[in-house]
Amino acid sequence: MSDKGAGSGSSERSSEGFGLDELQRLDRGSLEAQFDALVSALGAAREAHDAQRCMMLDLQSHQIELEIQGRELRETQKALELSRNHYARLFEEAPVGYVVFDREGRIRAVNLAASCLIGRPASELEGASLLDFVVDSEPLDLLAHLGEVFDASDGLGESCDLTLHFADSDGVRVVRLCSVRREAVSGPECMAVLLDITAEHRVEAERQANERLRQAVLDALPSQIAVLDRAGNIIAANRAWREFAEESGVSEDLRNAVRSDHLIACCSGEADRIRGEGESSSGILQVLNRERTAFSAEYPCHTAQCKRWFVMRAVALEGEQEGAVVSYVDVTERRLAEEDARRARDALAQVARLNAVGILASSLIHELLQPLSSASFFCSAASQLAEGPAADPARLVDVIGRVSGQIQRAGDIMERLRVFLRGRKMHKVTASLDQVVRGAFALVQWFASDRKVLLRLAVPDELPELLIDPVQIEQILVNLICNAVQAIDAIDPPRREVSIEVVPGDTEILMVVRDSGPGLPNGRHETVFDIFESTNDSSLGLGLAISRSIAEAHGGRLWADPGNAEGAVFCLTLPLPEADPTAVGQERLDQGVGGLDA
Repeated sequence: MSDKGAGSGSSERSSEGFGLDELQRLDRGSLEAQFDALVSALGAAREAHDAQRCMMLDLQSHQIELEIQGRELRETQKALELSRNHYARLFEEAPVGYVVFDREGRIRAVNLAASCLIGRPASELEGASLLDFVVDSEPLDLLAHLGEVFDASDGLGESCDLTLHFADSDGVRVVRLCSVRREAVSGPECMAVLLDITAEHRVEAERQANERLRQAVLDALPSQIAVLDRAGNIIAANRAWREFAEESGVSEDLRNAVRSDHLIACCSGEADRIRGEGESSSGILQVLNRERTAFSAEYPCHTAQCKRWFVMRAVALEGEQEGAVVSYVDVTERRLAEEDARRARDALAQVARLNAVGILASSLIHELLQPLSSASFFCSAASQLAEGPAADPARLVDVIGRVSGQIQRAGDIMERLRVFLRGRKMHKVTASLDQVVRGAFALVQWFASDRKVLLRLAVPDELPELLIDPVQIEQILVNLICNAVQAIDAIDPPRREVSIEVVPGDTEILMVVRDSGPGLPNGRHETVFDIFESTNDSSLGLGLAISRSIAEAHGGRLWADPGNAEGAVFCLTLPLPEADPTAVGQERLDQGVGGLDA
């Protein structure tokens, strides 16, 4: 009964049809249920061959189908409208600027961000040409940019960039234009994104200004400077570097001083010939690898035309940038000055020795006359023993031997003078200090005796051998002893005595020369070592200055002791071999240390 009633109601509804309002009130599920019921009834009517009913049911099913499609269409339109509004709002409210141009640069659409970047309201921009708002030098650039966008070979999808400047009340705003071509109903157009890069442009301008300042500072420095990255590539170099590279004819990479491998260049035959720094590459590499903070080396760089010397220094970069700064300082003037100073010192030392010989002249004549007089006496005795009734061949041989001994003694004196006077460069050898001290003592013995001055010598047994120049150390002692004898002879004190004492120490040997003369004036214990400074009117004032220079060149010291109450005391020290590497004394010699070089 219930099923029959339901079917009867459905049939009645079908026969009556559906009103438009009724269909619109039904939801989608009900409409689809009604559509399915009509399709089933339509199938039954066709089986019953009821043409009229089939037509009516077919119309009703089309009516419901149209209603369903209409609803879908309205929903699609609504979604499209929402989407359009959404994208329109996105376009308008986007944080980046959007502008649509035609080929001539006229603005078809612009959003709020773009109008703010250009510095004009959107109402003023639409339909206007963007060419009117850029700075005077850029309209042609913008037209060329638009032509590049519209004339792209493959049409769509190709992006082109351009930097523009817009003037507003706050100054000049820098904008990056990123454009693509797109097809529109009215034809192709240019869609561009505007990005404000004013801050980035300002930072980049400051960076470039700092870079120019850094390069200007580098170029102003007289040294040749190159900055290396972690791999040893040259990333910056100053003008002096480039000029020297061009003058030396090195490779184009080193002349331009950018992106060339400095270490490889150092190891190459060409750079080795030019700079002589192949041995320094390992030092630079250690600095780059942070194995050491700095490295330096001095080397010659001679050519057929001239001689040059350089000091190379490599210092590790601090901070985030890893690498090193390599500088080459031309020390040619210093080295030439040092060579001139050495030659001057040698010449003055020769003058000082000649002056000492002049002081010793009278005593040397006496010393030479004695063996010569003895030789003359022995020759007279030999002639008597060779002839006449008193001839004695055995005694004659003895007398001839004595003559030979006196001649040999005179020859030794002359040889010692020749060696002492011979002008030459310093030549260090391993020598006995005992022989040097006793040789100087013998050289001045007659000079002191002529002036009735007693010399006392206190030398311990078994003095060690030293690495010295024996002649120059002897010169120091001769000069000190002669000065002491002259000081005593000038005032004629009751006690006339000069003592020479040698005191070995743990690291050095001390030699002390004391006299019983008037001593040094107060405050002049240092000034007496100045060149041309002398307390004796007949002296050149070179002896003590030369002596101090020689002592310091040997790694020792020479000074006057101010604490002595009577007479003058001069102290000379020489280091023992284990306490004085040869390089220390040689370095002092090369640098011209002492009163002479001052």
